[in-house]
Amino acid sequence: MVKYIDNVNARAHLRFMEWQAVLRLTYHRDYTDMAQAFPEYMEVCDQWHEQYKTYIKRNPKRPRAVALNSIYLSLLNNKIENLEKFYLRLSTEVTNLRTSKSRVQKAVLDEENYVTEFSFDTKIVSFQNNNRIVNLVLKEAVEFVHTGYTKNELNSAFNDLVLEYVEALINKKELVALRDLFLKKVYAMEKSITRAEALILRNPDKKLAKDAYHLYGLFKLRCEVGDAWTLSQTELAREKLGVGKPAALKAVDLLIKLKLIEIFEQVTFVNAEAQATVYKRIG
Repeated sequence: MVKYIDNVNARAHLRFMEWQAVLRLTYHRDYTDMAQAFPEYMEVCDQWHEQYKTYIKRNPKRPRAVALNSIYLSLLNNKIENLEKFYLRLSTEVTNLRTSKSRVQKAVLDEENYVTEFSFDTKIVSFQNNNRIVNLVLKEAVEFVHTGYTKNELNSAFNDLVLEYVEALINKKELVALRDLFLKKVYAMEKSITRAEALILRNPDKKLAKDAYHLYGLFKLRCEVGDAWTLSQTELAREKLGVGKPAALKAVDLLIKLKLIEIFEQVTFVNAEAQATVYKRIG
């Protein structure tokens, strides 16, 4: 009986890890058998993998993330014999990990504990000698902006952060204040930047991200949603972006993929020697 794969409240990286363990230790890497056992999760498991990679990448020094990646490598290298040993490692090294720091008393942080006018004063008063935890909370919040998170994922991320990095006991009121600060930062940033812009800037190809973000800004500066803009490849590449045609076209392709612009039509000028594309802003 699985613990995480069919648990919609479980974090994606745990669902991915259990998926890999069951696939390798129960079904011996047979995807057909795995598909028969869990048909409704065959497509979403790829999303879990991406979320797992994101979790590991943004938490390179967090004990739970390091331990989880170690377990994954052990699975890949056939160093875990069976599911019983997998669950034992997962429990002792990840889900029930206790750091050597002073234990923080974990409060149940639900909507009833959410406060509205308290947290930013608390940031100044209660945590004035511990800017580190405030900065960590704000940094973690930014990572969640426009990522399609769930409420449970936000709560789990915050609780993990507090358990691992708060070095002294804090009371429930302070915990609620920190959580409020965390949530407010997420929601404030989502008003500050659009989902499309966040997706562009998080593209692993930094050069492409820079070019696409610049181009999208030019479209926003020139066009309302629904307006069209006629551009030749030369004008697009040299005059607007200052890059070569291949790089410019990659930026265009990314904006099209993100449904921010679309090709409206191709036009040929009177001399028939030059062509241009009419782009329509749709997002």
